[in-house]
Amino acid sequence: MITKWEVLSLIWASGVAYTAPRILNRWSLITTCDPIELCQGCRDERRYVMQEGMTYEVMGAAGGPLQVLVEAFAWYLKPFLPALRRAAGRPPLPTCSKGSCLAHTSTRRRA
Repeated sequence: MITKWEVLSLIWASGVAYTAPRILNRWSLITTCDPIELCQGCRDERRYVMQEGMTYEVMGAAGGPLQVLVEAFAWYLKPFLPALRRAAGRPPLPTCSKGSCLAHTSTRRRA
């Protein structure tokens, strides 16, 4: 008999397995592009990823996968992030302009 916690754990693990490759693809796009060719939202995201990467760098080879897993663990909180930032009195995170942003056009070419 499967309990409700096992079902929730399965849903959560499926979300992590689905989100992790998408995070890797996105980070690959924004970190390989020239920051000048990115929009402000992607530049901020790139800066955040690079700063977090330096934090996990001390863990050696396990640091990169751990960084992706930590980011993917909170996939269910992403829809609530704007409301949480508003409640905390912080400005909203900039989003990708999608028009002239090189990271967005690279995504579109691959799709």
